Amino acid sequence: MLNSFNIIKITMKNFGQLYQSIGGFCLILSGFIAAVALSFHPSKFIPGSALADLWSPTHLALLIAFTLSVIGMTGVYSFLKDEVTLFNRIAYIFGMIGSIWSVTIVVIEVFVLPAIPADSTHLMPLMDMTLLGESLNKLKVFFFCAVSFWLLGWILTGIALVMSNKLPAYIGYFLIGACIGLGILTLFTNGEFEMLHIVFGLIFGTSWILLGNSIRKYDMPY
Repeated sequence: MLNSFNIIKITMKNFGQLYQSIGGFCLILSGFIAAVALSFHPSKFIPGSALADLWSPTHLALLIAFTLSVIGMTGVYSFLKDEVTLFNRIAYIFGMIGSIWSVTIVVIEVFVLPAIPADSTHLMPLMDMTLLGESLNKLKVFFFCAVSFWLLGWILTGIALVMSNKLPAYIGYFLIGACIGLGILTLFTNGEFEMLHIVFGLIFGTSWILLGNSIRKYDMPY
């Protein structure tokens, strides 16, 4: 009976370790892709930005990165599964909703928004295209909510990592700082400080890489 119990524990540990490793690798890959894509991302506040040559490739790259990050988010909370708290559960819910909605945003940016300026009589900044109709105005509201959920989810995840004793606290602080910086620049400015947006994009991608590598290498106890 004892041997059977030990076999079950070892099997569960190996399965959890595999899941962490997959999530970790996904975060490493998504962090690298996101850091590069955000560095070349055309500003949404420049007229005609959706028609720029770099618009489609950067957003296709972000689509891959954000899709992988959904698996990465699941891997993070598989890593924290022994620390079941109300806060961690709330963070996971916000994180998963935000990660899934981030994929939705990029799908719209890749396949829907570039067609709008082509049919317009004049080019305008992407964030002003909501003036073209009520549906696009509602889409802008969804963009704001989705980005807010995405940022809040990763900030809460960073706090959960800081409170955990499994990883160095600086990884969580790194993630929190990058999200706050991106949030301020994305939601509360009108395209100023574009260089800072690139810097925080690189920092954010690096935080995913550090987090993914850490949970990938962490050896689960029996």
